Amino acid sequence: MDIEILGVLLGAVLPIYPVLFTIHQKIGQYDEIVKEFKKLRAEHENHKENYHGI
Repeated sequence: MDIEILGVLLGAVLPIYPVLFTIHQKIGQYDEIVKEFKKLRAEHENHKENYHGI
């Protein structure tokens, strides 16, 4: 009985594992883009304050 449950579980999870791995990678790339955007936005605000005296 336990081997059957394990077989069903592996049969369900293994085919979608590459999709889950790809989603995980895309989320990591998105986090990198967000970090870079926040850095650029802060730099822009700093330059704007220096230039306009706001």
